[in-house]
Parts: sequence; structure tokens; C-alpha cells
Amino acid sequence: MVRTRIIISSLFLTILIFAIGILLNYALDFVRISTIADVMSQHELNTAAYLAEQDFIDSFGGNRCEIMNARIAQLKEEIKTVGGDLGSYSAFSFFKKKDYDYLKRKYFLLELKFLSLIEQLNKECNRPYIPIIYFYQIDDAVSERQGFILADLSKDYEQQVIVLSIDKDYNDEPLVKLLAAKYNITTAPTIIVDNEKKEGLVYTGVLNATIRNLLRRADPYGQAFDFNYVLNSAGRN
Repeated sequence: MVRTRIIISSLFLTILIFAIGILLNYALDFVRISTIADVMSQHELNTAAYLAEQDFIDSFGGNRCEIMNARIAQLKEEIKTVGGDLGSYSAFSFFKKKDYDYLKRKYFLLELKFLSLIEQLNKECNRPYIPIIYFYQIDDAVSERQGFILADLSKDYEQQVIVLSIDKDYNDEPLVKLLAAKYNITTAPTIIVDNEKKEGLVYTGVLNATIRNLLRRADPYGQAFDFNYVLNSAGRN
């Protein structure tokens, strides 16, 4: 009789703890989704402000590159925050998978729009940024390791490097598939740095060398000038 009571009590406690855990996870999902959605809304607002600033400068003048650079740094941090939250929160969600899938698609769209803004700014302001497009695979240890390497690299080159992470196998958004097809992405991890494709795990040393070479590249506007003109005119070598 006593043994039966102990078994029933243990079973009841187990069920109670399990139910509390489920309810807690359900409640936390609302908080997590709200947190991510708030950052995304702020990012969209800042993107709209970025475009408004461009129109304002076109109409009234001003240092376009200086103002745009300040805004890009803010957008970079927001994209980084949303990506980290989505990656960590969605793994623990049991009830809000559809909401996380919606936010994930929206996140990728924000990344692609951000990439377009960076490319436009690079053309107008002598390429101040180096975008790195990182194609990963979910639940892949090598992709996860590459992500950590790129996160550290982004900190080392905080003012120059912008990492944009894309799920290689994401099929819900045609633009993501289009970007993957553009670079013929077949394996993960794969990194695109200045249109150069690097497949497999790329270590910090190789990435550092690539970025330093890009930072030392010649000024495309200066290539049109002949800096030997005076020496040649004077007959000097």
C-alpha cells in the first residue's frame, strides 16, 4: 500500500513538473518572438530612415558617405542580433514553429535588402565595406564552427566586415534560392568574399589574408591618373 502511494506520488510529481515545463516553454515563446519582432521592426525603421537620408542628401546636399556609414553600422548590429536570437531561440520552441519560420523568412529578406544597400554604398563611397555571404547548413557541426570563426572575424574588423548568414537549403524564399544559384552553392559551409567562393571550413588565417588584400586594393578612382606624368615629362625614371 505504501509502495503504491509512493509510485502514484512520484508519477504525479513527474507529470506536474513536465506540465510546468511545457507551460513555461509556451510562455517563453511569446517573449522570444516579441523580442525578435521588436528588433526587426526597429531594423525596418532604420532602413527606411537610411533611404530617406539618401533622398534628403540628394535634394539638399551633405556628406553622403559619412552619414551613410554611421547608419550602416547600426543596421549591421541589428542584423547580427536578430540572427543570433533566431538561431538560439528556435531550437527550443515546440509551439511556435510557424512563427519562427515566418520570422526566419523575414530575416533573410532583411539580410538581402541590407546586402543591396551595402553594394550600393560600396559603389558610391570607394568600397568601405567587405560583405561576407556565409551559406550554412542546419545541424551541421562544421557550419557551426565556421559561424564562430566568422563571428570573431567580424569583431576584429568591426568597421569593415559585414557577415550575412544564409541557410543553404532554405526553400521558402525564392530570393534565397536565387542567391544560392548565382554562386552555385552545393555544399556547406561556403563563403563568398568579394565574389570569390571558398568551400568547406575556412580558417581565420586564410580569411585574414583575404581581407587584408582587399583592404589594400588600389583606389579605383585613382587608377585613371598617371602619377608618373611629371617624372616622364622631366625625363626621369
